[in-house]
This record gives sequence, C-alpha cells and structure tokens, in this order.
Amino acid sequence: MEFRQFFNFLVILKESIKLLAKNIKLTLFITTLTLLSSSIFFVVFDFSSLSLARDMLAKESLFPISSSSSAEFTTHLSRIQHSFPCLLAVYVVFVLSYLIITLTSTTAIIIVSSDSYNNKNSSLTELSSRIAKSWMRPLVTGFYTTIFVTGYVFLAISLAAPFLASSSMDMLGAAVLFWAGAYGLYLYLCSVWILSLVVSVVDEDGSCGVEALGRSAVVMKGQRVSGFFVNVLCSVVSLGVYLGSRMTRGERVCGLVLVNGSCLVKILTFVAYTVLYCRGKGSRGQEIELNSSDVEYAKLGLITPLDSNVV
Repeated sequence: MEFRQFFNFLVILKESIKLLAKNIKLTLFITTLTLLSSSIFFVVFDFSSLSLARDMLAKESLFPISSSSSAEFTTHLSRIQHSFPCLLAVYVVFVLSYLIITLTSTTAIIIVSSDSYNNKNSSLTELSSRIAKSWMRPLVTGFYTTIFVTGYVFLAISLAAPFLASSSMDMLGAAVLFWAGAYGLYLYLCSVWILSLVVSVVDEDGSCGVEALGRSAVVMKGQRVSGFFVNVLCSVVSLGVYLGSRMTRGERVCGLVLVNGSCLVKILTFVAYTVLYCRGKGSRGQEIELNSSDVEYAKLGLITPLDSNVV
C-alpha cells in the first residue's frame, strides 16, 4: 500500500511538471509577476523599515546623556513615540501587500493548473475575471486553516513543555524526537488544509470555510500519503532554499532569495495539490455530491412540518 502511494506521488509530481509546461505563457506570466512584485515589496519594506528603525535607535542613543526631567528628554521621547506608529504602519502595509500578492498568485496558479489539467485554455482577461470572482473564498478558507495551524502549534508547544523544562541530555533527545514526530504529523494533517484552498477556488458550488475543509477531506481519502510526500518534498526544497540563502552575501540578497524561493515552492505546491484535487474529484465525484445532498437534507430536516389539523 505504501509503495503504491509513493508511486502515486511520483505520478502526481510528473503531472505537475507537465501542467507547468502545458500553459507556459500564463504560467510564466504569473510566476514572473509574483516574483517581481514580491521582490519589489520586500526591497521597499526592507529599506523603509530599516530607515525608521535606525532613526529610532539614533534618537534612543541620546537618552543616556539627557536628564529624565529635562525638556530635551521629553522631546526625544515624543519623537520616538511619533516614529513608532510609522514603523508599525510599514509592517502592516507589508503584511497586507504580501497577503494580496500571495492570495492573487495562489488563486491564479490554481485556476491555470485546473484548466490545463482539463485541457482548457483561458485568456488573461478571463483569468482576471475569475480571480476577481473567487478571491474571497480562499481568503475565508485560509482564515480557518490558519486557526487549525495555530491551534496545532500551540498544542505541540504545550505537550513539549515538560521536555524543554529539563536540562538533561535524555530529555533533550526526547524533545528532538517529539518535535520531529510532531512536524511529520503536521505534514500529514495539513494536506487536507492545503487542498481546501484548491477546493475554494475551483469547486463549482463555490464552497469555502468549513464546507471546503469537509469536501477536501473527502477528496483526500486514499491520497493522504501522496499529499504527505508532496509536503515532504516541498519542505526539503524549502530547506534547500534556506541553506542556499545563507550562503549568499548580504542580508538583502539573502532575503530576496528566501522570498523568491518561497514563492516558487508555493507555486509547485499548489500545482501538485490541484492535480491531487482533479484526480480525487474524478474518482470520488459521486461521493462528494452525496455528502452535499446529506448536508442539504440535514438542513431540511431541521424544519418542523406544519400540522395539517392547524387552520
């Protein structure tokens, strides 16, 4: 069974590479635009945040030579308090901008991959229209998946607390084994969470949130090990990107390598999960429809029928 799942993973990887080359123009356009916009925002953020941080440090360095009761001290303190909201605003703008870039590129690459898998061709205008119509659904689903990921991380930290509290080598070794097992379990569980984003984009019923998570769990039946292998591969590639970035000279160059490498890994991940969705939807389409009918039937069952004797 495990060998079969590993063989399915190799098939998924092969089909993913074919999809990347199938609609090469749109794929290159999305990839180039994603890398370019991410690099520009990173450089702007790095420059602006460093300038504000250096300005705050320069003002703070004047404190030791100023008396805490002097007017000069109060002036320096008010300047720092005025600079801090600007620095915070830069961070907020960067996070929101990166979120928009990530959401748009993720939606675009999923749509293009799904169309390529089904032998459909979409123009740039059609792609833009579909992104505008469906971007809200992966945003809602991403909110739910973030809650699951955050809850899992806090659970793992709370369970690992007894290991981290001890200084003995045996307990530290047990902590390493625990974290390795917890990360492996995370790679196994998050296959459903990642696939739910694909479901939110390409599902014909427009499901999102909890409904998308439920549909992705159905699609992933029999494919979770394949999804686990995909996550392991992407984690290894991400580790290679990180180690490669540490070999570069300069913090800004290192950051650019990390940002662009992460974007490429994300694109590969969602292309592979789009293949997983299309393969699972093809084999379990009827089961998904039955589950949807059960949900609607359950909702109807909550309605109490009217008594025929009541006038």
